[in-house]
Amino acid sequence: MNETPHYFKSTPVNIVGNNKLRTPQIEAYINIKEYFQENPTGEALVVLPTGTGKSGLISIAPFDVSDGRVLIITPGLITRDSIKKTQDALQDNFWVNYDIIFSIDNLPVLVEYESDVSDAHLKQSHIIFSNIHKLASSRATSLISRVPPDFFDMIIIDESHHAPAESWKKVLEYFSNAKKLHVTGTPYRGDNQELPGQKIHETSLSEVMRAKYVKLLRKETVNAHELYFTLPESPNKQLTLEEVLEFKEQEWIEKCVSLSKDCSLDVIDRSIEQFNSLKELSPTVPHKILAVGCSIKHAEDIAAWYKDKGMSVVIIHSNMSHEEQQETLMKIENHQCNVVVSVNMLMEGYDHRYLTILALFRPYRSINAFAQIIGRVLRVIPDNEIKAFEIDNNAVVIFHEQAGLNKMWDIFQKEVDRAKLQVSRDYDVHISDETYEKRKVELAEISSEGSYLSTQDSYLDDIDFNKLFEQKRKEIQEEISQVTARLPKNLDPIYLKAIEQAAEQKANKEIDEVLVSKRPAQARKELRKILTSKAQNLAADLLSDLGIDAKNNNLYNKFNRLLRITTETPNDGIIVIYINNKLYNKFGSVDSRDNATLQRSIGEIDLIIVELREMLKNAHH
Repeated sequence: MNETPHYFKSTPVNIVGNNKLRTPQIEAYINIKEYFQENPTGEALVVLPTGTGKSGLISIAPFDVSDGRVLIITPGLITRDSIKKTQDALQDNFWVNYDIIFSIDNLPVLVEYESDVSDAHLKQSHIIFSNIHKLASSRATSLISRVPPDFFDMIIIDESHHAPAESWKKVLEYFSNAKKLHVTGTPYRGDNQELPGQKIHETSLSEVMRAKYVKLLRKETVNAHELYFTLPESPNKQLTLEEVLEFKEQEWIEKCVSLSKDCSLDVIDRSIEQFNSLKELSPTVPHKILAVGCSIKHAEDIAAWYKDKGMSVVIIHSNMSHEEQQETLMKIENHQCNVVVSVNMLMEGYDHRYLTILALFRPYRSINAFAQIIGRVLRVIPDNEIKAFEIDNNAVVIFHEQAGLNKMWDIFQKEVDRAKLQVSRDYDVHISDETYEKRKVELAEISSEGSYLSTQDSYLDDIDFNKLFEQKRKEIQEEISQVTARLPKNLDPIYLKAIEQAAEQKANKEIDEVLVSKRPAQARKELRKILTSKAQNLAADLLSDLGIDAKNNNLYNKFNRLLRITTETPNDGIIVIYINNKLYNKFGSVDSRDNATLQRSIGEIDLIIVELREMLKNAHH
């Protein structure tokens, strides 16, 4: 049996309503919790774009969800290190820094799985994490050879479709009664493999760009020269692109372009121009170029060509030893270079927010691999470090026009176009005169004491847990200072530590009581926020996809018989009002919906958008 007490169910946490977390993280967490309440041995998938807080979501997902130990599986060492760093008490601990858990005494017990970890350590743990290779091998030292099938209550697999399917499937089959959660930043199914699990949450790239959680994104293609091809069988004859296309496949041309020195130099020159103009506009931000080659030899050539142009370059690839890789990553972190040349190493999990220019010197056949590499330049640089968001958080992807990447890019262009559209206000449901007249018959009269039912839900604003955490931490320090001021100077440090712990325990108890009592109210406030932003985001995406001007009012004639709108109501307002009216008709007013109904109405918006897409197919642009 699983001997670990239900740590994740008994530890009070500040998740829903925590203003240090991002809305997509909270929304995904709410969906995870709801799914596993209904499917305690189910398999779910959450899609959260790179840079939106995937490691953070993995860290909060077990709380109030798991009834026992949790296993976190990563595809490779860099992803493992990224999650380990988030959770390590000696690093910038996510749970404490983001006010998830008040006291470090309440942190979960973490174990990184190695073959020499003792059974006692495994049993004492709350979370065990490892890359996939150490879990499923047939060796006696692998994890599944050492623990029973009910050892874990929850298994979280990060980017499972980047590891061979049979490896993690073997682990999931062994722990078949556990809750199974897949988390990915790249949800594309174009690689002849199905994504695992039932998709219970997806945040689109356009939504997180709109919210400025990630960098803006644009592309530049280089096509500086007339291209001439020389074939080995006719070394003295130059052929144009059109001539070559008569007897060679497009793929052959794309490979030639990617490996050509002249074409590569065009991309290098353009990336350096971008870098220099960025440094001119924002000299204090350590922006960097990430250049991706086809092979190690090719990457070495690219590095040499950048060096010839006076750039400071590091190279990283899978043939380097772990120590060499760590040394190179340290150079990147310490800004001892302005160009990072990579082959396949940085494909997953490496996050350095100052990678802003992506230079591609290879063709891509897999949309997943392409999305992974785009994700490396999306991580946002904090406001306090930058000159302006539009300057420093504006990633650019540069490749040769003939490298065959435009088709891949189109998927991202759609998200970029959507992100430019913003619905800036909430359009509420209008109550008609007819409904107003009927109120005496159909609706209850509400006296002034009922003002809690206002659309603001103002009674929920009476507590901010982030401020409460801060205040209690100050109180602990003050209490310790006051007590120690009255004590002899040469007091035993053990005694001082006991005073500190007593003050912490007292504050912890107070906070835990408030957290538990306020949890439903916090959830309600968060669900209302999600409901509003989802209607706005999906309305903006819909209008962008259909090429309908959001601020025009040409949808008025189509909807004026259905809704109470005026000729002044813009198209985005009409769509949001339509969504809110449909929700009102099905679920009643927002004020009257309980938390479960609010959750259902958030899910209903997707269906309303499908219906609107049909209605607007033939709308005049």
